[in-house]
Amino acid sequence: MVEVSFLVGGPQGKGVETASIMLIYAVGSAGYYVYGRREFWSNIAGGRHSYFVGRIADRWPPGGIGNKVRLALFMDGHAVFEHIFHVERGGVAVYNTEEDGKTLESFTMISRTAVERLSDFFKRQGLEPTVKNAVEYMKSQGVKVVGLPFNKILLDVGRKIGVTSPVMLSRFVNTLVVAVGASLLGLPVEYVERGVAFALGRKKEVIEQNKMVAAEVSKMVTERVETLAPRTPETKRIYWNGNEAVSVGKIVGGVRFISFYPITPSTDDPMFAERKLPYPVLPVSEDLKAMERVGAVVLQTEDELAAIAAAAGAAMAGARAATATSGPGMSLMAETISMLGMAELGVVLTLWSRAGPSTGLATRTGQHDLFYSLFIGHGEFPKIVLASGDLEEAFYDAIKVVNWADKYQVPVIHLVDKDLSNTFAVMPAPDPYSVRIERPQPVVFPEERNANRYEITKDGLPIRYLPGISKAVYHVVSLEHDPEGDPDEDAEMVKKMYDKRMRKIETIMREIPDEDKVRYYGPPDAGTVIVSWGTTKLQILSALEKLPGVGFLQLRLLYPFPADLVRKYLEGRKTLFIEGNYTAQSSLLVRMYTGISADGVAVKYNGRPITTDDVLEAYDRFAKGEKRIELEWDL
Repeated sequence: MVEVSFLVGGPQGKGVETASIMLIYAVGSAGYYVYGRREFWSNIAGGRHSYFVGRIADRWPPGGIGNKVRLALFMDGHAVFEHIFHVERGGVAVYNTEEDGKTLESFTMISRTAVERLSDFFKRQGLEPTVKNAVEYMKSQGVKVVGLPFNKILLDVGRKIGVTSPVMLSRFVNTLVVAVGASLLGLPVEYVERGVAFALGRKKEVIEQNKMVAAEVSKMVTERVETLAPRTPETKRIYWNGNEAVSVGKIVGGVRFISFYPITPSTDDPMFAERKLPYPVLPVSEDLKAMERVGAVVLQTEDELAAIAAAAGAAMAGARAATATSGPGMSLMAETISMLGMAELGVVLTLWSRAGPSTGLATRTGQHDLFYSLFIGHGEFPKIVLASGDLEEAFYDAIKVVNWADKYQVPVIHLVDKDLSNTFAVMPAPDPYSVRIERPQPVVFPEERNANRYEITKDGLPIRYLPGISKAVYHVVSLEHDPEGDPDEDAEMVKKMYDKRMRKIETIMREIPDEDKVRYYGPPDAGTVIVSWGTTKLQILSALEKLPGVGFLQLRLLYPFPADLVRKYLEGRKTLFIEGNYTAQSSLLVRMYTGISADGVAVKYNGRPITTDDVLEAYDRFAKGEKRIELEWDL
């Protein structure tokens, strides 16, 4: 079995993402699966450190990401300092020996806090804080270091390929580190060349130059971390990230109106749809050719107020409508979300959660918005909140929430996060036809007449009319109203309409399958159950391989909350809640609806995702009696 963890790190804006894409595509084209995530500063000034950390495997899913990696590719000395503790014993680190003499102060974009912390560490070690000493410390911890003179190599290669400009040569650093990394993995250079061509797009001359750089650099490495022999995968695969998986899911689900205002990390979701909706959705996939040139509108509005209002208008006209945002943007949408509840309009809102409060950590992850998504909006009205745990789940869930918004005529919040948005994977391609598209049939009258759009129904669902087609005349208002939509404050009518809307909750709970409410993994008789939601899923499942006898309950449908189902899995067992916020919100949610209190909680709120090693640490400390565990690892 092949399983290799890796990291690519360097200065933000200098090709780290390009290098990561090159490596992922190269490995993927050789028949392997890849899973990983990108971390970067919200301050985009050049020199800030960013990195990609992931896993390569010959199976799907691979193991979860831990706190250390086996192969680290450092594009500059700053990266060496940032990840001095992140390479495992027996692992390999690649760095530029020409920066040996540089100190912490040489890299002006390292945060003051990190400089103070690392300076104190080097002082305790009796060492000067230089790149060379950082490398020597890693060696003392059992890390094998491959030091290369990057600039000299590029000058030599540049002469061979006819490029001598220092500025141009500096642009080849990403290709250099990828070629070294691929060689250490035993990957033939032809696959690196494929990665180069994919990452650089249509720039033919630049592609050829980078291919030559890769070929020359590959000859210089003879050591091995692993030997990735090209293989034939057992299934059709796809390369995408979280934003794209959700966006494609909504398109497949029939969304034909998407409105948005740009905000990190949600922007790439609607912008992907903007690029793809009028054209082939996935040109490389034969299964989706029927989706070519669908009629649709993607509208970038002036702010989030307009985005949610435009989606409401599209839903009113009968379109499957969606919007996407993050925490600050959703704050502006609260009033219209309440209006959707009163007017009984189905809109999908994809909430790409990030670390707050306020602007907070705009490019870092967090599971802080659970309660926010459950209780947003004034007054009481039915809504649905569904949390996805991984890319495959997110794709299928995006189709499901579109169905639910249309069928139940409620706002549906699809709760995902920055960790998922910046997760990139080469993985088995999901089946776009495995989730049935369910569209309620509208009532059509032969001639124009008044209609009771809000008729009192047993299941609480409104009658479906399509403006311009149904020939039905009714009103859509934000005020309380009678069945025809006319404003009405009569006490008896108010109660009837309120009861009618709230009956949707019973209908939703009855009709949504149990596997969309919760998913349980592990032994049926587990004495201890880890409880979590969202993108902790893969890391917890990976940790379970080392925790025999422990179960995992993944909460998926967070509103309406499936109390009876959750109680069935948790009563009589010890519970450890693990999540990425300060207050362990899901433990409070479970206690509120079921009366079951957590035996322990493990939380992480530093803007970094929970890792497999975090889960193992949390369980170990819980087993020793700790009730509240604060996880602090920084990878």
